Amino acid sequence: MFPKKSLGQNFLKNEEVADKIIAAANLTDKDIVVEIGPGTGILTERLVKEVKEVWAIEKDYDLVDKLRKRLSNKNLKLIHQDALIFDLSLLDSYKVVANIPYNITSPLIRKFIENEPKPELMVLMVQKEVAERICAKPGSSERGLLTLIVEFYADAEVLLDVPRRDFYPQPNVDSAVIKINVKKKRIDADEKMFFHIVKAGFSSKRRQIHNSLAATLRLDQNTVKEILDQSGIGPMLRAEDLTLSQWEELYKTIVKGKILGI
Repeated sequence: MFPKKSLGQNFLKNEEVADKIIAAANLTDKDIVVEIGPGTGILTERLVKEVKEVWAIEKDYDLVDKLRKRLSNKNLKLIHQDALIFDLSLLDSYKVVANIPYNITSPLIRKFIENEPKPELMVLMVQKEVAERICAKPGSSERGLLTLIVEFYADAEVLLDVPRRDFYPQPNVDSAVIKINVKKKRIDADEKMFFHIVKAGFSSKRRQIHNSLAATLRLDQNTVKEILDQSGIGPMLRAEDLTLSQWEELYKTIVKGKILGI
């Protein structure tokens, strides 16, 4: 097998880690699982034994061809396609279990949790620093837009760290397995406006929240400080310090006051 750097291919070779990923997904024989980038099939061969159906999406035709020859399970659908353009409307109730290419981690996670139908849960192998960013708590410098996007739609946790030696070829970074449980009930907010406000707050992470909001939303400082006061948010805080609940209060204050013309 010759990994292609252009596709960000690093194949998991640790069987024990593969078993832990499968266990974390709480699979049943009624589940439909989407796997992105099945690679050499270390997860695929386990998944087909556990679930009703596996949809394995692979961009590299050479890998698709090898997997077709090696795995002939009737409950396996091998799809030669870029996962970022895969049509989610083909699915209904499903889970995502994958060792995903690190060069598309953020857009791939966003594709599945921002669009419909959303998965029940996702168990993913990602770059360790991305896992830390996704699960960063308020006050952490790692906290950013991706953190808030995941928090808005789901609950996420890091399950285990995976050293770089567990892959072929060995990457320059360590990895981690994360579990993302999609929420059935989320904040009642216009998603586009909510994230417009969040992006404004994170537009300059080193600046205090009142400065970032004033500059990006083109509001005067007095108006911004009044908004923050009504939302119970200290103006000296930075975007990374705010909880999801505080962002929700900020959104409600802005919408209620029709401050941005909405």
